[in-house]
Amino acid sequence: MTTIQRATKTERGQAVVTRRRFLADAALGVGGVAVMAASAGRGRSADQGPTVTRGTKATGSPAIDEAIQAANTELWRRFVDPRWHTIYNHADLDGTVVLPTAEECLADKPNALSWDISISDGAMFGGLYMEAALHRWTITRQAADRQKASRIADGLMKLATVGNTKGFIARGLTADGSAHYALSSNDQTLPWLYGIWRYLRSDIPDEVQRQRVTAEIIEVAEALHSHGWRVPSDRAPFDYFGAFGDFGWNGAPRLLFLLKMAANVSGDGKWEERYHQAIAEKVPSGRASRLETCRKGMVSALKTYHTWTACPGVVGLRGLWEMESDPALKTAYEQGLRASAAVAAESLPLARQFDNDDRQTFLVDWHAINTLWHPQKSVKETLAQARKQLELLDSLSPRRPYEVRLMREPLFAAWVVTLCPDPAVLRQHAPAILDAIDHYRWDRLYLSQFFAAESAWYRLKLSGVV
Repeated sequence: MTTIQRATKTERGQAVVTRRRFLADAALGVGGVAVMAASAGRGRSADQGPTVTRGTKATGSPAIDEAIQAANTELWRRFVDPRWHTIYNHADLDGTVVLPTAEECLADKPNALSWDISISDGAMFGGLYMEAALHRWTITRQAADRQKASRIADGLMKLATVGNTKGFIARGLTADGSAHYALSSNDQTLPWLYGIWRYLRSDIPDEVQRQRVTAEIIEVAEALHSHGWRVPSDRAPFDYFGAFGDFGWNGAPRLLFLLKMAANVSGDGKWEERYHQAIAEKVPSGRASRLETCRKGMVSALKTYHTWTACPGVVGLRGLWEMESDPALKTAYEQGLRASAAVAAESLPLARQFDNDDRQTFLVDWHAINTLWHPQKSVKETLAQARKQLELLDSLSPRRPYEVRLMREPLFAAWVVTLCPDPAVLRQHAPAILDAIDHYRWDRLYLSQFFAAESAWYRLKLSGVV
């Protein structure tokens, strides 16, 4: 068993959560191979403990099973909040996480969007990771994996209920479990809907929990509808940030998924009616229809390394494809998934450019960007301030954009490819996906977004392609 010791201390007014792991036994891998919790790949230095020898990809899935077991262990060792079960954006290699205080949240420090600190994307990452957690449970049927999926669901439900505004999904939580930043987004809300829908469809929740989750889904959907599909803030002076109503990639598949999913879980015909109305809605001049946007699929993110934010549209397409019975609509969604896979595959080779021995600085304590803080009176001011702070952070923390480009981008791309339902597409790209998964030393990564490797591998495994 893996024992985790956690301690909390206060430094310079911020909460610092340190999580250290002492290995009592090796954890069992999915394939039945003993893997030390800290092991995540190739050779280790003398002070890093025992070396685990992994097989090669040519021997079949056990080698990748070992890599994925190590990724899962590392994610839960450092990046999942032990109390609120939300996923951090980043952590130090020893498990140190710098959390904002409740006072900083209320003062919108560093900004009301919380870009780019430890709790910026808890709803997004928890919602997206839920699929992997459930697929892992399907494969292993181990009680520990069932419990992990339940914990992620608990975190998602808490993020949906800590605010005072219906339809608001908090990005993350401070140490007190209630304080949060004022602004959410559709990048948080759509993954939340997707993840909690996946959980609802699984065999884990009991009837009482199913009713509670269903009620929360419908409350969020109704609230968004009442706000004209805009994502509300949770306090003044802010109003909205992000929306589902756009006809482009950040709107079309997300809105259609929301509507179809609400119909799916509630059985209420009004949601199906709204779904078809959204498909048929008159298109603004010069824009593609929502269905055509879905058919074209994900726009290329190779130059901006933003497959991670394009991915919610792809999971929305996948959910639509699974729920839709109309042949014409189902075909359109499958075409979008194929197109998205082709675009994402362009990013897969980036994985091989990542150097596991890179030692650039990663700034775990993000408070340095508070030097650019000032009170914000509008979403526009917040967005401008957050962008400047992000530029400063990247200059102070060069390892962050390095992992964004060469780890987050190819691994999210791998998952996007595996969301395509065509086995031929999966077989075509499986070697590059496995090569990417096999490349990284998870215990040397500061960003949590390597969880996409689990998402990709479990889909490949369940598809029968590998």
